Amino acid sequence: MSRLMLSTVLAVTAGLACSQAAEHEAGTTEDDMVAVARLMVTLDRVAGEGDLEGFLEVVPDDAVYMPPNEPAIGGKRAIAEWYRALYGQFQIDITHEPLEVDVFSNIIIHRGNARGTMTPKSGGDPIAFDNKYLMVLEKRPDGSLLVWRAVFNSNQ
Repeated sequence: MSRLMLSTVLAVTAGLACSQAAEHEAGTTEDDMVAVARLMVTLDRVAGEGDLEGFLEVVPDDAVYMPPNEPAIGGKRAIAEWYRALYGQFQIDITHEPLEVDVFSNIIIHRGNARGTMTPKSGGDPIAFDNKYLMVLEKRPDGSLLVWRAVFNSNQ
């Protein structure tokens, strides 16, 4: 690639990034921040209750989740099986801590931390975790949110 072509690509990319940054700053509202916080509280609650059906209410059919040290899980059914196994093995106490919310039309990129414990239902000591996560949320016309993409792994 020639230097001129490379310079042009870099200039256009920088311009788009600046344009998008200005666009999302204007697009992130207090209502969006509250909706994300409510979703995180819901996720904490359904995990604590082992409520698979409640969890699946915020998962669209075409979702993709990327748990640590495992292949990506595509589709609501496969995600349901993964969480059914998790909820079956552990009592989960989790608190999500939202750190960043960026809104682009009906897509929200959300970053945060999640801390808590997973206690084996078969007996044993609680296993502490301290994770980071990145979620891509789909904002519905009614303002509700779905977890369309999610990746999470350890901070340790």
